[in-house]
This record gives sequence, structure tokens and C-alpha cells, in this order.
Amino acid sequence: MYNILWFDDEHETLETIKEDALLVDITLNGCSNAADGLIELKTNEYDAIILDGLFYKNEDHSGNALNDEAFGEVAKYLGEQKAKGITIPWFIYSGQRSFVKDKNSLVNIFADTSFANGKVFDKNIDDDFEELCKEIKKAVDALPQTQIKNEYADVFEIFILGYLPNTVKENLINVLLQPLPTNNNELKAILTNIRSIQESCFTAIEAKGIFTNGLRSFKNKVKYLSGNITWDASQNKFVPTSTVYQTHEIELLQSWLYQTCGKYIHHTQNQVDYMISNYSVEALRNGLLEILLWFKKTMQENP
Repeated sequence: MYNILWFDDEHETLETIKEDALLVDITLNGCSNAADGLIELKTNEYDAIILDGLFYKNEDHSGNALNDEAFGEVAKYLGEQKAKGITIPWFIYSGQRSFVKDKNSLVNIFADTSFANGKVFDKNIDDDFEELCKEIKKAVDALPQTQIKNEYADVFEIFILGYLPNTVKENLINVLLQPLPTNNNELKAILTNIRSIQESCFTAIEAKGIFTNGLRSFKNKVKYLSGNITWDASQNKFVPTSTVYQTHEIELLQSWLYQTCGKYIHHTQNQVDYMISNYSVEALRNGLLEILLWFKKTMQENP
């Protein structure tokens, strides 16, 4: 399902359009003004944006207080995000003649030809809506972040289930999309992200009540998740003394990831006796994915 934010002052009266969109796996979430819509856009994740030509700037406006300034504000924000490397496909879908037939300065300034070649789709033409839906899917599917989420769908289900916040999802996308490091600063950046995601998993597990009070250190938390294993002389082996949440293999993976990231985050190349190569960076990324799958399983089994 494609999640789309729709800026249109009349969206509440256009239920037929919303229903038609659902038939092609598109959910249209409407906002009647720019101020509320931008808050929504900054708070929640959307695959793409649809803009009417004329809508309200804020919730205090009504009636004839329609102008193209609201369009300009949203389009400007999307352009600023694109300049930061955050691409959100957006399209113009309007019934106003000034945006569909006539020349409009704001359209000329802000229209992004990367999406549907900058076409302004006409509400009064049924075929235009069908084409708009196709262009939305095409643009969203072409985004690197969409391809990453599809490739690792089993991992990204964590965010659909609400086990981790969207800020962690953004970090994970960066980890998976980021090229292998070519210098020490780039190495530290990717390792910082990897360890941050691992620590977010521990924070979520703690919030779930799995950890007992007083577990401060990483070592103690890992030991607890492994069942507080101790030596049993009568059985001549190590045995768990509490609930086991992770296997020995996951315990080793947790420790290796945590310690390796920590060492190379906090020390320069001249301060270590061995500098890891990008083979280890790839292994750390894959190890993180395995930990995330373990994390998802643990959260599912402990509702």
C-alpha cells in the first residue's frame, strides 16, 4: 500500500477519489491547509505528496481565503528536503484553471520535472487520475529507500509493527544505502549508526519489561538475555538460571558488533594495532540485520 499525503481544501468532499485510489493500493490522507499538512509530513512517513493548486495556508483560513502561497510553502519545503538528499515524490492534481490550463509562476518555479515530467494533472479528466496513480507508483518504486525496504522486507516489518520508531528506520536505511567507507570519518559514521540501532533494540526490550531493574552495563544485559548462564558442577556444563531470550550465537554476535563498533568509533587509525577492512563493515551490516530479526522475534514472543 502506498501512503500519500494529499493537500486539498476539499479533500473531505472527495471520498470517491479516495475510494478509487484504494482500489489501486493507494491511501490518500487529506490535509486542507499547508500548516497542518507540513506538521503531518514532518511527523509521519509518506511515500509521496499530492498538491492541489489552491488551498489554505493554515486552519484559520476558510471560504475564499484560497491562494497559491500554500502551494508555494509546501513545494519549497519539499525542494529543501531534496537538497538534503531526502526525496519525496510530489505531484500537482488540481481542478483550478490557473493551475491546469494557464501559466502559473509558482508551478514554473517549483514543479519538479523528475516526477511525471512536471505535468499538472486535471481533476476534471478521469484519465488523468488513473495516470497520476501510475506515476506515483512509478516514482515511489524507483526510490532507493523503497528498493531497500522491499529487499529487506522481513527486517523493515519491525517498523510496521511499531517496535522501533521511524528515526531508527531512517538510520537503518542510511546504513544499508551508504557506500562502504573510504576514510576514517566515514567508517566512524557508519559504525555509529550501526551501534545506535543496536542500542535502540536494547532500549525497546527494556521498555517491554524484559530486563530487570538494575541492569546497567551491556555485558550484564547480554548475560541476562542469555539466561544468566552459570556452571553447574552436577551436570558438568553451563546452564541457564533464568529465561533464555537469545542463543549463544546471537550473544556472540551482539558482543562482537557492540565491541567492534565501540573500538573503532572511539579510536583513530593510529591508536589501534589492527584496522578493520570493509569486509568487516559488510559483516557488521549483515550482523545488524540478523540482530534485528532476533529482536523482532523476541518482541513478538513477549507481547
